[in-house]
This record gives sequence, structure tokens and C-alpha cells, in this order.
Amino acid sequence: MNKEILVEWNPHWEETAGSKLIERELVRDIEPWLERKEILGFLGVRRSGKTTLMSILINLLSSNIPRKNILFIKCDDDRIQKENLIDDALKGYMELVNPQGKIFVFIDEVQEIDNWENTLKRIYDLEKGIKLIISGSNFSMQKDDFSFRLAGRIAYFEVYPLSFKEFLKIKIRIRDKIEALSKKDEIKHYLFEYMEFGGFPEVVLEKNPTMKKQLLQFYFDTIIYRDIIKKRDLRSAAKMERMINMFLQNISNPMNFSKVGKDILLSVDTVGEYAAYLGDAYLVFTMPIFSFSVKAQEINPKKIYCIDSGIRNIKGFRFSLDYGRIAENIVFIELKRRTFSDPLSRIFYWHDKKQKETDFLLMGENKVSNAIQVCWEIIQPVVKKREVEGMLSVLNEFNLECGLIITEDYEGEEIIGTKKISYMPLWLWLLRL
Repeated sequence: MNKEILVEWNPHWEETAGSKLIERELVRDIEPWLERKEILGFLGVRRSGKTTLMSILINLLSSNIPRKNILFIKCDDDRIQKENLIDDALKGYMELVNPQGKIFVFIDEVQEIDNWENTLKRIYDLEKGIKLIISGSNFSMQKDDFSFRLAGRIAYFEVYPLSFKEFLKIKIRIRDKIEALSKKDEIKHYLFEYMEFGGFPEVVLEKNPTMKKQLLQFYFDTIIYRDIIKKRDLRSAAKMERMINMFLQNISNPMNFSKVGKDILLSVDTVGEYAAYLGDAYLVFTMPIFSFSVKAQEINPKKIYCIDSGIRNIKGFRFSLDYGRIAENIVFIELKRRTFSDPLSRIFYWHDKKQKETDFLLMGENKVSNAIQVCWEIIQPVVKKREVEGMLSVLNEFNLECGLIITEDYEGEEIIGTKKISYMPLWLWLLRL
């Protein structure tokens, strides 16, 4: 192993790893796992910040342990021989640094190495003083692969594009709700920017709107053509493209897979298979209707959501920004972030027999725990009446005491009989103040 390349990969041996790193809330969830034996794996869509997250953790560890007890291996470096790279890098590191005590090994783009899982299993089982932290492409590192390939040895975390709270920290400083309310207009300005361009870190940092859109297009093309069409060896690439375009034009809406299949000449099973590929790539997610029958969940239309509103806006044909649907999409992704650490949590939509729909039902420990509706223009009387009736229907159906309606700007609460309905602006709900 070329030791000069090792030194190049590990600038933190001499200085802080990255002077202007974006704060990520996920670090709080990861930190308790750093002292445990399990391998840590980071999953997520391309360009969501997995490598940057590693740099943040390296900085965090550097304040408590010798910096040279941390090794970073960059597996996609085209200057190095991939065969036995992990073993060769570890050997070269030991010869060069001779670290004392526990070492932390960060392996980026691990899927570039053949049989990487066997190498990691061997190190995990035999080298008690080595903690492994890995990241890689979604195609090669999916949750079910982790469970199968590294059974009992790995804990994984999903890395999403920036949340609005993380995004806002780059723009302005907000310490509490009082300060947030005093800067409400400024926060709403940035919310609309977030709704238009999304939260991919490099897109957020780019100031030129045209460049932002070009970056989003590059990300989309790479995910679709490299991570899905090429690696899945899809013969119906054109039909996959048509399907993803249909999905992105209809975010936050229920989609009937049978109808989609008829429109693009695919079987319903193939549509479901392609939708699963999009989910594996963390690009598009489907959400089932709530039912105690698994079959009913499978055969009913599924609501469609995109990983990032910026991606959706460059690909989903529209005449103007449809803020209501984008707001609902942002709420869905935020709910996925917030519920990830609870293995029993599930998210559904629901409607009653009169088709009064509830956008989100949150389920945990085998019971419905929360009902959330997203309504951008709640101030219109006819709209408010419809939303309140729908919320009361779901509260009564599932014996819930209160529900939440997320709005553009309206905040308040009302008691109707024994039920309470709270109203909260989207920006305030996202900031969790």
C-alpha cells in the first residue's frame, strides 16, 4: 500500500478534518454506538452527505482519542489496487503509525471492494481492538443485505439530504421559539427556497440557481442510469424512465400500479418491482393505506413521495410550484427521519368510507399513535371544514384524543367535543422548537 496515499486520505492526522462541515442531527443517534463493537453502516441516496458524516465523526473522535488512531480508507480512489485493499491499507497503516489502543477504521465506498463483507466479518470476529464504520452505494448496501451478509454484526443508519432544521443552520442562527417568531419572515423565505431546491448539501451550498438545477439533474441521472437501470440490467429502460416521470408528477397522490402498468405497457408485478428498485436507491418511496389486512395494503393504491423536493421539481412537469403537495412530501421525509430509530414504527395514509382522507397515520407497538394532515391553505372556510371533518373521522375511528394539521402559516388549536385539533405552520413543525 502506497503510504503517501494513506497520508493523503487522512489529513486529520495533522489537522481538523474539514473546517466547515455542515452539522448533522444524526450524529446524536450515532454517537452512543461508537463505543459498541458493532460495525456501523451508513445508507442513503447518493450525495446525501455520507462521506461528510464520516468527517464529522472523525472530528468528534479526534477530541477524545489520538488522531492517528483513526484511519480513513477511500475505496473509490482509482490510483490504488482494489484487490485486498482493506487488508493492505490496514497493514500499511500499522507499519506507518503503529497505533496504541483501540482504532477506528472508516471505509468509504466499500462496495468497490470484492467480497468486502467477508473481509469485514473476519476483522470484526478476530480483531477486537478495531471499530469499523462503512458507507457505500445503495445498490450494494441495502438493509436486507446488511442483515444477511453481516448478521448480528452491524447497525445501520439512513442518511437523508439535509432536513430544514439543518438547512436553516447554514443560513441563520435560531436559538429558540421566541427568536424564531421574531425572524418568521426570513425563515419562511428560506422555507420556500428549501421547497424549491431541496436539501442535498452541495445544492444548498451552491448560490447560483441554474447551477443548483444542473446539480440536481446530474444526481437524478446518476441514480436512475447507474444505480438502477445499469446495475439492475433493466431491458425496459425507457419504460422505467416513463414510470419515474409519472411518479414524480404525482407526488403525494395515491397511484394505482395496475393503471400505471396499462399506461406504460408493463405488468402490475413489474411496476411493483421497479417501484422497489426506486425505493432501494432511496429516490422514491411508496406508502400504503392503513389496513389490518396485509393484502388490502398491497392491492390498494400507494401514495408516492420523493427523497428531495429539488429532484422532484426538476423532473415533475408542472406550471408552478404546487406548495401543498411539496409540503406533504417534505413532511413524509421528515417523518421517516424521526421514526427511523423505532423499529416498530410504520407510516400509512387512511380514508374512511366517505373517502375523507388522512395524510399520515403513525403506528407503533401495534396501535395507531398519531394522525397528521397537511393543508397548505387552511384559512379558506370550505377547506378548513373539509380538513376538520376528516380529522375528526380519523380521531374517532382510532380512539385518538388529538390530531395535528400542518399549515402554511396558521397556528392554533380548537376543542371539538372530546377531541383536540392543533394547527402548526410547516416551518415551525420542521424546526421542532
